Amino acid sequence: MNDRRRILVTGASGLLGRSLAKCLENRGTVTGVGHSNPTGSLVSADLREADVLESLLMDTRPDVVVHSAAYRDPDFCEAHPEEARRLNLAPVEHFCEILPESVPLLFISSDYVFDGGAAPYDEGDGRHPVNEYGRLKVMAEELVLRRGKGLVLRIPLLIGAGPTWEASGFIYKTLARIQDPSPSSLDDTGGRFPTWIEDVAYAASHLLRTGTEGAYHYSALEGGTKYQWAQKLADLTGLSMDHIVPDREGSSTRAARPGDTQLAVDRIRRTGLNRFTPFRQVAASVLQRFSPLGNTR
Repeated sequence: MNDRRRILVTGASGLLGRSLAKCLENRGTVTGVGHSNPTGSLVSADLREADVLESLLMDTRPDVVVHSAAYRDPDFCEAHPEEARRLNLAPVEHFCEILPESVPLLFISSDYVFDGGAAPYDEGDGRHPVNEYGRLKVMAEELVLRRGKGLVLRIPLLIGAGPTWEASGFIYKTLARIQDPSPSSLDDTGGRFPTWIEDVAYAASHLLRTGTEGAYHYSALEGGTKYQWAQKLADLTGLSMDHIVPDREGSSTRAARPGDTQLAVDRIRRTGLNRFTPFRQVAASVLQRFSPLGNTR
């Protein structure tokens, strides 16, 4: 991409969207779009409304669109399928209808398009989602992959520093669980591959730079259960996990969760990308920015 390109990034107020917008700034002029928590220079736009999205495209006339806005809670999507469809599918339908075929559309998808029964998954493996969140991702993928300049980037669980400690996702939630002295349990089934938001943003920028199309996987290389990741964080911070036991039955949630959804990354590696930051390094960088109790240093 040349540095005069206009790049539209949706979901730019979210954990990943912030990193995407920042990373792509050296590739062109970035317009970040947020709705739930727009701040600073972000454009506030409700992408659930077709007329709002159409006006946004007319105003910004993007040369590239990176679409990361979504409801990310599978339980919410399961409980409110029609509302989930309004954000997790309808905007993709509108993008595909309105954008010229010459405009690259990069769609951020998920490892939840797979059922977790046959990991590791290649890009061409059958998608059999077990919940509404995954089903909507599959439908959106199909639309993007049918158009010219369509690019799908499937990613797993994300980690990284948010604008505040409380907005720092998995690391914050897991440490808060460890710090709560009440006896509890953590899921010790399935496999999760926590992946740094900055690495995902770099991978997205890399794929846009190469001009490639189709589906790609990007994921950290280290896997483990939620209980095992909590153990790693406890070891890093010196906290005790004596009050937490592993739950090998699987946590009860409204939406079903897939098992091991490890994403094979051979295809993206063949494009020349070989950046995979270890979990311990990412966690340490987050803790350097915020104390374990959530107070900024």
